[in-house]
Amino acid sequence: MRGTKAFCAVAVLIAIVGLAPVANAQVQFVGVGSSAMFNTVSAAAFTDLCSSVAGSDCRHWSASGKNSNDNQNWAQAVDSRNNAIPPEAGTFFVAWDNNSSPIRIWSYLSVDTIVGQRLFFAVPRATQQIDSGALTTAGQNKVPSQILLNRQSGTTQSDETTGVPSAVLSAIQTAFTAAITDVRPEDAKFEVNRVLATYAVTGTGLGYGTASNATCFQPPDSWTVTANLGCPIYGTWGGRSVPVQYAITGKDPFSNQAAWKYKTIEVGAEPIVFLYNASNPNGLGALGPDGNVAFKNLNRFTAVYAFNGSLGRAQDLDPTLTAALKGLGSNPGINVILREPLSGTMTATEFNVFRTTETLKEIPNAASQETGIKLSDACALGSNCPDPLFLPGPGGSFRYRAIGTGAEISGVSGVGGIKNVADSIGYAFFSFGNVNPLGGASGKGRYVTLDGVDPINQGYGSYVSDGVTYAPGQLPLCLAPCVAAGGTSLPNVRNGSYGAWSIIRAVTDATGVNLTHTQALVTAAQNEVNNTTADFVPFVCTDTTGLCTGEPGLSVFHSHFTPTGVAGTPHNGNTSSAESGGDVHGAVFTNQADLDYHTDTGLELVKIRQ
Repeated sequence: MRGTKAFCAVAVLIAIVGLAPVANAQVQFVGVGSSAMFNTVSAAAFTDLCSSVAGSDCRHWSASGKNSNDNQNWAQAVDSRNNAIPPEAGTFFVAWDNNSSPIRIWSYLSVDTIVGQRLFFAVPRATQQIDSGALTTAGQNKVPSQILLNRQSGTTQSDETTGVPSAVLSAIQTAFTAAITDVRPEDAKFEVNRVLATYAVTGTGLGYGTASNATCFQPPDSWTVTANLGCPIYGTWGGRSVPVQYAITGKDPFSNQAAWKYKTIEVGAEPIVFLYNASNPNGLGALGPDGNVAFKNLNRFTAVYAFNGSLGRAQDLDPTLTAALKGLGSNPGINVILREPLSGTMTATEFNVFRTTETLKEIPNAASQETGIKLSDACALGSNCPDPLFLPGPGGSFRYRAIGTGAEISGVSGVGGIKNVADSIGYAFFSFGNVNPLGGASGKGRYVTLDGVDPINQGYGSYVSDGVTYAPGQLPLCLAPCVAAGGTSLPNVRNGSYGAWSIIRAVTDATGVNLTHTQALVTAAQNEVNNTTADFVPFVCTDTTGLCTGEPGLSVFHSHFTPTGVAGTPHNGNTSSAESGGDVHGAVFTNQADLDYHTDTGLELVKIRQ
């Protein structure tokens, strides 16, 4: 009976408005996936595709959580392959053009990256449900209005206060047309296999598919754990993510139907930034001799030991911070906030920083942020539990878990997250929308370099973004348009020197209208990113002269490989054949190096993992 009321609400809605209004609406894109890309995709749909059309009248609406009137999720995805699979609630955004005929519509449901891929790859494909209360309820502005530029008015724009038109709401109760992901499908499939596999101290299995009901459920969740449907992964402050199997090749494990034929479209590259709460002047917010924050850098081995629970005091993190805190006579415990292992952000960070070839060689039983998180361990809820994660560590430290980028940054209902937990440290994909709650001189958040390399700027120090000067470590804010000259944004991602970045991709059907519309959204975002919110590096050259002297696009890539247990023959994707294989911790090469090697040998570069 799970989700019955929401199903009824949709049925009543369709009965009321009928099918005729749907003919007056044309769905362009119904995306699902990465919470890290929620703001970027939403801004691309509204600003770059909708409002860029002359004469358009573009509106938008967003929501998350439950409708208090009927206690149903505002937005959820339903995977119908098995009645035991629970609906997946998410944060929702929709944009539409009132002046087009039919009305053009773009929507996005933010869930975990790997959950989003499962919803897209499920056979039959999962469908989106939006509660009928959206017809008359004001939007919640889940995407910061500061980054939503209406090109017709030249101003930024907030959510509609009168709700969503019935034709729009009817049209978006449909199957997903694409998944947005920060890891390749092969890497996502590998990670869901790892999550469901029997727990292993080495981190090769996390045990969510083998724990008993007694150790992994909280009300109202209740289903039988199987090899294909695992225990929920709970957030410390609310929310949960459920591991469910699917297929990217062969046959679906539930329906036994052939997997969808799909295509990945490379959008661009974003860095993963390590962020912390600097509100405690006697903790992570201590100032150095220059009057700026003392905590400026995190090297990867320190990061491994902090996030696996071995190091727990503020003085453990950075020599400059150590000196500042010794001068204050202070050494508080830190609060580490992990993401769930169905998150692309978590997966990319895990294999780019914590679980590299080097760390696995040195500390094979501790090279993971999931170290020691074992569901079968006895615990007292809210005291020392692995799920929801609440594990005490040395020096008064704690490890917590946030479900979704929004919870990682801001917590849930004002509780938790980097914004609300003093001396906390976590990570997120950088975008202006993602860091907005922590940004600016008055924001509580700061960022650090990784192994001495800055993720946002050329070097760590005072800098100017969108005409505003920021002190070292402060996160930039954006009031769209926040522009950048072509080829200048995120310089250490462009040159491959920053140690934690990933290529964002759209996954859609191999042929047909879904491919056409998804490609249109990607192309618009790439062409306009430097003119609107310049917070990712376009994968391709977008210079209309054809010389690529303006915006050259991304010139580096991660080497591809075959993840253990995932079928496929990898290649790097810079030759004539289609991209395939995992790349989540591949070594970094330049595109030109691969092209030259292929020209000289007819082969591709060795599939090296970093």
